[in-house]
Amino acid sequence: RNCILLDFKMKKFLLTTLVTTALWSGMSHAALTLNADRLIYNEKDGDASVTIHSNEDRAYLIQSWLDTGNSAVKKELPFVVTPPLFRLSPKSDNVIRVVYMGQGLPADRETLLWLDVKGVPGLNDEESKVENRMVLAINNRIKFFFRPAGLKGDPGEAVKALKWSRSGSTATVNNNSPFNLVLSKIVIDKESVPVSVVDNNTVIPPFGSKSYHLKHAPASGSTVEWDAINDFGVTSKTISQRLD
Repeated sequence: RNCILLDFKMKKFLLTTLVTTALWSGMSHAALTLNADRLIYNEKDGDASVTIHSNEDRAYLIQSWLDTGNSAVKKELPFVVTPPLFRLSPKSDNVIRVVYMGQGLPADRETLLWLDVKGVPGLNDEESKVENRMVLAINNRIKFFFRPAGLKGDPGEAVKALKWSRSGSTATVNNNSPFNLVLSKIVIDKESVPVSVVDNNTVIPPFGSKSYHLKHAPASGSTVEWDAINDFGVTSKTISQRLD
């Protein structure tokens, strides 16, 4: 009897797993996509928007919000994201709009936030019949740059003006501009430095710096090369500088 009961439970588990796997497989092929991989909010424009697209035959419940870097921690920010919660019909688009409330952020530099757009899939008739099921949400998460009106300079020129220095096996880059500068490749004295959004070492903050620890101590006068990503998600030409 115990064996029969176990076999029944295993079959039920396998059925649930197969349905869940099928659901995940269908969702994993870019079921929900945004039309941009970053969003620049120019204060003088009054708002910023991004379009979400579904290529699936199922509806989604979409929730959108901004966070400061940790999507699990909700913090009040001076923005309105609209609509914050809505139903996205099968194979359709919808525009998500962000509006600044007019105060609460520095006016002399950019602020980097993150825009989260989470989709919870609706179930079809077959999936709804499974008692034990797992529903997998899809979260699109992109950088959101708030650029105050009146900032002087240009992000593209600021990338070229980065200053590098060394101390032992550590190289430090200084950003003297009011912009967040995003690097996509760093090579210091022929050593490639791993850059990763997960490690949060790609963005050089306004009027700030970032240090990178190397496997060797670069020699004085060696070369630093780097690429950056502009407002449109395009990689710049490689820039080089002597390391003092």
